[in-house]
Order: sequence, then C-alpha cells, then structure tokens
Amino acid sequence: MSIPPTKKANPRRRHPQDAEPFDRFGVLLEEAQKFCAGVGLHKDLILEISESDSDWAFILKIDALLETATKTVVRHALRLKILNRVFHNDALGEFVDSLPINDRTSIVKLLDAAGCPTEDIGFIEATRRVRNAYAHQIKLVDVSLIELIKQRPDRSDLLRKLSAIKTFVEADLIATYEKDHGFLRFCILDSTMRVLFFAYQVAVKIVPKK
Repeated sequence: MSIPPTKKANPRRRHPQDAEPFDRFGVLLEEAQKFCAGVGLHKDLILEISESDSDWAFILKIDALLETATKTVVRHALRLKILNRVFHNDALGEFVDSLPINDRTSIVKLLDAAGCPTEDIGFIEATRRVRNAYAHQIKLVDVSLIELIKQRPDRSDLLRKLSAIKTFVEADLIATYEKDHGFLRFCILDSTMRVLFFAYQVAVKIVPKK
C-alpha cells in the first residue's frame, strides 16, 4: 500500500498491520468518540488532536487524553461492590488523580491489574516519556516527534511501543517517519484509540440489565 507523504496525520490511513476486511479504524474511531462523549469531552476530540499544528501540541494532548482514559479505568476498577450496591467517593477519586502514570506505585501498575492489554500499557508508558521530554524542555517545542525520539537513548523501545510493531529495522522505520511525519502520528492515534476502546468497554459503557 502506497502512503503519500503528508505533514499531518491522516485519520483514515490504515495501520501497517491492519489487514482485516472490515473497517477496523472506523470501529476504533466510533468507540473512541463514544468514550469522549461518555466522560464529557468533545465527541470529535481525537480528530481535532490529529490536526494539531505541532508534534509538541499533538503529543501533550494525546497524553492528556490517555491520562483521562487510564484514570477512568482505574477508578472503575477500584469501586467497591457490597451486595448489590457499588460504592465510590471523592476521596478515592482524589487518590487516583494523585497517582503518577509511571512508577512502582502508578496508574500503569493498576491498569495491568485491571486487565488492560500489555501492548496498550507499554504504549501509555512510552507516550508519557515523550510527553515529559517535550514538557520539561521548552526548547523542543519546534522539534518533530521523530527528531526528538532519535536523540534519546531509549529510541528503540519508544519506536517499538509507539509504532505497535514487534519487529522492524530501526533505520528503515526512522527513514519512513522522516519522509512522512504524519505516519508516526497515525500510529500513535491508532494506539490511542485502542486504549479509548478498552476504557469505554470496561469503564464507561452502560450494559443494559437483563
């Protein structure tokens, strides 16, 4: 499949590993939109983020959306059910909000306990690393995602987790992203929607009582 170069992510692209006959991206987008609407965000927020003017803004917005999704899952997983009543309170919500994304006692650890897929947890953790690099060094505001990743000692791990590709030739993948910066954004959008899909299904979707 030939993908034309573009500076922005094309939300209708197909992931390199997307060989299913159905509209996989469309399904993920629909569920992501349902998640956003379910937690009080703009339904088309994911599409708006895809059109961010810079990679700096793009990754900070993606990370903020992922943080909302992950904490929604954790809050749901930590609710107490006694007999037929479910208990949750502000103190529990404040506790979840205070947790870091990455650490020994963190959101990602609780996500693992909640059954979140391993590849999604790795993606969330990698996105936070890139977000921190951007957020803590204002001089990187105009640096593209791939240029930032190339400068880091953990670039191989970041490429693997952000691209959702298990095996790849690093130099070739970097060359692809350098040629088309929007392609890396697309891979990140695809993985973000997977996380939102999971969050919607386990923590937001209302299942009718039988």
